[in-house]
Amino acid sequence: MQNGDSNSIKHQKEILSAYAENHNFGNLQYYVDEGVSGTVFNRPGLDAMLTDIKIGKISTVLIKDQSRIGRDVLEVGLLKKMFDEHNVRLIAANDNLDTANGFDIISVFRDVFNEWFVADTSMKIRAVAKAKALKGKHHTTQTPYGYMPSPEDKLSWVIDEPAANVVREIFKMFISGMGSHKIAIALREKNIKTPNFHKAQRDNKPARMQSQYPDNYWRSGVVASILDNLEYTGTAVMQKTTTKSYKDKKIIKRPEHEWIIQENAHDAIIDKETFETVKRLRKRRHRPTKSGDLGILNRLLFCEDCGGKLHVKRQTKKGKDGVRLEYVYYDCQDSSAFKKHSNCGCHAIKRESLEQLVFEELKQFLEFAKKKESEYIAKFSDFNNIERKKMLYRTEKELLKVRHRIAELDKMINNIYEDKVNCNLSDERFIKMLDSFEAEQNSLKIQAHEHERCIAETNNKTQNSEKFLNIIRKYTEPSKITGELVRELIEKIIVGKAEHIGKGHRTKRQRVTIIYAWKPK
Repeated sequence: MQNGDSNSIKHQKEILSAYAENHNFGNLQYYVDEGVSGTVFNRPGLDAMLTDIKIGKISTVLIKDQSRIGRDVLEVGLLKKMFDEHNVRLIAANDNLDTANGFDIISVFRDVFNEWFVADTSMKIRAVAKAKALKGKHHTTQTPYGYMPSPEDKLSWVIDEPAANVVREIFKMFISGMGSHKIAIALREKNIKTPNFHKAQRDNKPARMQSQYPDNYWRSGVVASILDNLEYTGTAVMQKTTTKSYKDKKIIKRPEHEWIIQENAHDAIIDKETFETVKRLRKRRHRPTKSGDLGILNRLLFCEDCGGKLHVKRQTKKGKDGVRLEYVYYDCQDSSAFKKHSNCGCHAIKRESLEQLVFEELKQFLEFAKKKESEYIAKFSDFNNIERKKMLYRTEKELLKVRHRIAELDKMINNIYEDKVNCNLSDERFIKMLDSFEAEQNSLKIQAHEHERCIAETNNKTQNSEKFLNIIRKYTEPSKITGELVRELIEKIIVGKAEHIGKGHRTKRQRVTIIYAWKPK
């Protein structure tokens, strides 16, 4: 026997050795596949055995029972046919199967049952995983960067403070105006280990993935995945992927409406307001210019006439003392200043002037919002609407009923499978009942998704004003305009066309409209 065999493999070898000795089989050769599913037929041990069969080295294949060779009716049938073509005798010791005695119809039913067992086990495992997910239980010990498995319960997550501080810094840098690429460079300069190497060092294990790059080589894609991860808000996002079936292990992504999302499943690293701000800003990705300095208001400025984005521009002029000065301004890329035949007039506005204007408006807005929080909520929210509360209660109650019925149908489907295997249900009746149950279940899933969407939209209306107030409470009396201040509070800034007025047209007038974030729609 080979060293390191599991108890199961040792037990099987003992049975086969005893059978071979009692039936005068000699010259034994073991072919072992340990830890590989019986639904897989490209196993090393099986492949080696089939190679030896084809070259005529094997006359008899001895297995403990039929399930040991595989749990797929079609594949096992093809293997048996190959054995016959090469005059190889197949014996399943515990199933009393010996092909030397001729065709055994019972062996076909055993193959069917063996495959059904795998299908049934797969169904039960999926059901258990889904039940755990609905209770907010994680199904894996793999945690995102910033978390680690709890020492008491490996399926519970606790905060890994050193990594969590890096996550917080990444979100802060992004809100301040840095893109994923610049954040990655900043992390390298600070010599912060990447998630892979941090976890290896923390757990005192070798790195899961070896790399030709140093342990502090952050990539922009890794930074982006952290910024997009809702689980940093304490929300568990489960059932995001699945497999086609127990036969096909290829992982496929579920549609978002099938995800199971449970809030407050673990401690949050990032508050929801910050995450929503980052999510909003991530929708406006851009490529940095060669100069790199795009301005605090970049990605927030839009043309009032054409709706296009305003971009930062630079010009140099010679001052009175002969020194060349840089003039920095924003303008619409489609304006007549850049395109001769454009219908969009000049929207050029000096960067310094615009930033000062926006800062003064923000200070006034913050002062108003802090002094009159109750008036602000009353103005923009229907939080105290009695009819809305009644509607929400009815929808939640209906959702519970739909989910309960879906769970009942899962049990009923499982029961008819058992009746079918035990020959208590005809094939025709089984197919009709299965089609009926699955059709009802699919219809209920659509209803559940609609109820969930309705509840989410209703809750969003009541929570949005409070989210906004949580953000503005972070700022007392700002002394200057910052990227963090602007991006957390402002959705967009609309700049009108410049109008020259007064004597000599030396005075310029432009309309600037600030659209604040978080205002309920």
